[in-house]
Amino acid sequence: MRLFYALWPTPATQREWYDATDTLLAPWGGRRIPPENLHLTLHFLGDVAADLTNELCRLAEDAAANAINLRFDRLEAWGKADLAALRADDTPDLLRLVGQLGTGLKLAGIATDKRRYKPHITVARDLHFVEASLPVWPVLEWRADTLVLVRSRLAPQGSEYAVIADWPLS
Repeated sequence: MRLFYALWPTPATQREWYDATDTLLAPWGGRRIPPENLHLTLHFLGDVAADLTNELCRLAEDAAANAINLRFDRLEAWGKADLAALRADDTPDLLRLVGQLGTGLKLAGIATDKRRYKPHITVARDLHFVEASLPVWPVLEWRADTLVLVRSRLAPQGSEYAVIADWPLS
C-alpha cells in the first residue's frame, strides 16, 4: 500500500484554497489538483506492507498533540518537480509533529525522506509556464486540527486518496 501522513482540511477549506489559487495559477497552466485532494503532507511513506498499518497508527496516536496554525502567503513553482504549491513557513508545532513522526518511523525501520521538510500544499502539476514565486493575498490562514494516515492509489486521472485513520489535534 502507498501511504502517507498528512494534515487534512475540511472540504470548505479545500474549496477555499482551490478558489484562492485559481486566478494565480491561470497563467501557469497545468493540471489542477481537485479540491478534495488538497492536503499538507507530513511524511510520504511510499509502499508499505499492510501488516505495518497498526504500528503506523500507534505512531500517529503517540505524536498527535496540539492543533497547528499555518499561514500560506505565497505560491511557488518547483521546476524540478513540475508543480505549483501553496507555501507556509515552518512553525515550531509543525516541525515538532513532523520530527516526532520521523523519529517513530526510523525506530520502526521505515525509511523517510532525507530532504529538508518544506510545508506545502500541491495545487497543480504539469505546469506550462513557471514563475518562481507569487504572493498570495489575502494570506490563507488554517488551523490544522486533524492528522491522518492516507492510502494513495495511482489512477490514469491522478491520485485517489482514502483516509485510513485520523486523530484530532486539540
